[in-house]
Amino acid sequence: MILTKVIKFLALFVLSTSPSLAQAKDGGHVSLLVSETGLELAKDFLIHKMISTTLPLQLPEIEKKVKIPLIGKVRMGLSNIKIYAVDVHSSRVETGGDGIVLSVSGATADVSMDWSYAYKASFFHIADHGVASVKVKGMDLRSTVSLVGENGSLKIASRDSDCKVKSIGIHINGGASWLYQGVVDAFEKKIISTVEETVSNKILEKMKKLDAKLQSLPKEGKIDDDVAVNLTFTGSPVLDDSSVEVGINGLFMANGDGGKKVSGFISSFSTPRVKRMVVISIEEEVFNSATLVYFIAKRMHVDIQETKNGSALSTSDWKLILPELYKQYPNVKMMLNMTVTSPPAVNIRKNGIDAIIDLDISIDVQNSGAVLSVARISVVLDVGGTAEIAENNLAGSLRLKGFNATMTWSKLGDLQANYIQDVVSTILESLFLPYVNTRLKRGFPLPFTHGFKIKNTEIVYVENGVMVCSDVAFG
Repeated sequence: MILTKVIKFLALFVLSTSPSLAQAKDGGHVSLLVSETGLELAKDFLIHKMISTTLPLQLPEIEKKVKIPLIGKVRMGLSNIKIYAVDVHSSRVETGGDGIVLSVSGATADVSMDWSYAYKASFFHIADHGVASVKVKGMDLRSTVSLVGENGSLKIASRDSDCKVKSIGIHINGGASWLYQGVVDAFEKKIISTVEETVSNKILEKMKKLDAKLQSLPKEGKIDDDVAVNLTFTGSPVLDDSSVEVGINGLFMANGDGGKKVSGFISSFSTPRVKRMVVISIEEEVFNSATLVYFIAKRMHVDIQETKNGSALSTSDWKLILPELYKQYPNVKMMLNMTVTSPPAVNIRKNGIDAIIDLDISIDVQNSGAVLSVARISVVLDVGGTAEIAENNLAGSLRLKGFNATMTWSKLGDLQANYIQDVVSTILESLFLPYVNTRLKRGFPLPFTHGFKIKNTEIVYVENGVMVCSDVAFG
């Protein structure tokens, strides 16, 4: 589980030190790259968690007959052998053609064990037992993982682990003086080889479990009952001397759509250099796929019957803005039904986010218990957007830049153009945009695995995309 979290960290985070989506393979709309500092963080986390979750590590028992001068052959055994502590002095992580390589050098380990011996002669039998401790010195480990993309998943194409121990120091508690030298002569090399083999096999065992876990990662992430995000990996990770980069499809789709693309072309953009541990680069096609899916799901509709302070909408509130409405329907409840009539088109440039929204506004009143539609207005909104971070979610807000409004039909007679503009401006600024922004503030989850938090976040707009540049902490 811990290794899985770390590899997911390596596979699902970004730092932009080189062109990003322009390098993503096989149609990824989100490019993710871990920088050198991000890899260092992952390495330290991995080592800490490997030690804390693996220890104590049980080693197999060792038994041997030893010839002791002046005594003869003595049967000696070591049991309950456990590595209970490891201290890492130096470590490094490398990326490149061989894959991701994690190296530890000069580590020390503390081992506890029980010793026993038995000596049989013609007329007597001698046996004893006790405890011993071993200090493992100069332990070097090297583990290599090669990741490839296959059918939208990541798998470990090759794995290797090697452990070498320079020397050990043995301390015997109890026993005769000849026992110490006998244990050293009999078991020193065997203890070293057992430690090396057990540690290597344990790492390989975890890698095997990791491979199964990686291939079982979900290929879509549910946003709500109607919408999900395509999380399939697009091609194999790209590794250079200081980073790991992966691509995911990233498009929004109907929930349970099986990873099918919802729309459109794949744009690409280059990212400037930003000094953060990770950056998630998201192209505008992701945002447009979201608006399309929510539009198809008929989620872009809102009925408003109350003001922002919770009081019911009434024609009396509109007698100055739309006097004809108040004149015909004085002091009655009213409702505003607003429907987006086509998928909003999102455009991202270096100076920010723009969108065009086609909106129909129906003005309804309650008259003698019946709901009557009294006017309908078609509006084309020009809005500007701002991306924000809410915890580990990408959130945002909209602001009105301008609009064009046309009265489609009306039971209120011919309204002057300035009345129409005032009505629409009031509806958009006071009701529609606050409603939309309340929902946008909730945000959508960024691909950060559980247990990681982002901090020192900076959002950068580039041609056709957004970059979320951040440092990462555990917690």
